[in-house]
Amino acid sequence: MPEPFELAEGWYLMSSHDLELELLRTRGRESPSTNAKRLSISDALAYKAAGNLPDELGRTLRLVLHLASQEELVSIDKKRSLFEPDYHDEPTWKRPGSKPINVVPLRSSNLASAARGPWWEQPELKELEDEWSRTGAVAGIAIPAEYRGFIYKTVLSLRAGGREVTVESLLDSIARWLGPHDLASLRSALEAHND
Repeated sequence: MPEPFELAEGWYLMSSHDLELELLRTRGRESPSTNAKRLSISDALAYKAAGNLPDELGRTLRLVLHLASQEELVSIDKKRSLFEPDYHDEPTWKRPGSKPINVVPLRSSNLASAARGPWWEQPELKELEDEWSRTGAVAGIAIPAEYRGFIYKTVLSLRAGGREVTVESLLDSIARWLGPHDLASLRSALEAHND
């Protein structure tokens, strides 16, 4: 059995149960050893490219990120891109049985209770909502009302990663969360509003 370890920042193969136990240990509680396995960035990206399928122990990729400041909390996507530079790309690695990449943000104790309030009061999102209210568009892309909150966060994430915001870059990035049917519906809606 692996020796207990502090949950360091980086990639792991872990089951949900492993993660629960490791989080207990991170909070200073006793917990049994787990089957969590630390991976290098290149090994994790290779595992993802092979489909991020659960292994014989039910483990899939988990990316642990330490957030020590409000700036890191707000720009978590920038930190994620250091470990997963292609996460905004269309997830061509998905296949039957693939699991999504699970990101585990661990906040320092001074951030643990820092509430940011409702999304529409967060300055960066409020700015996009104001732009949409005036024009019906964000970053020059017409956004159907029912999708706007979801798309705002992706716009901010793309910008934080230095990526151009286009209908295609939005769809590629969002594809990591949506199944084919939901993605096709979103594509139709965006294309209908952006002829």
